[in-house]
Amino acid sequence: MKTPKPIGSVQEALKLIDSFGGNPEDFELAVPDALLDPVGINIAIITDSILKRRWRPDGFTQESGFRLFRYKKLG
Repeated sequence: MKTPKPIGSVQEALKLIDSFGGNPEDFELAVPDALLDPVGINIAIITDSILKRRWRPDGFTQESGFRLFRYKKLG
């Protein structure tokens, strides 16, 4: 699978999550280090949207300048 381009904003992440029509295992989200705030607010907002889809986080890999998050079905 080709690595996705890092998102530019939390709003962009939410749109990508909401519009994805495939399996969560096929979805990857590249979040730039600049959006990884110390308190974790941005990731909390993204994770809330993920949970609403009945997905759950399935780890991440640290790349140069961003984290690549993976997901799978909840439950």
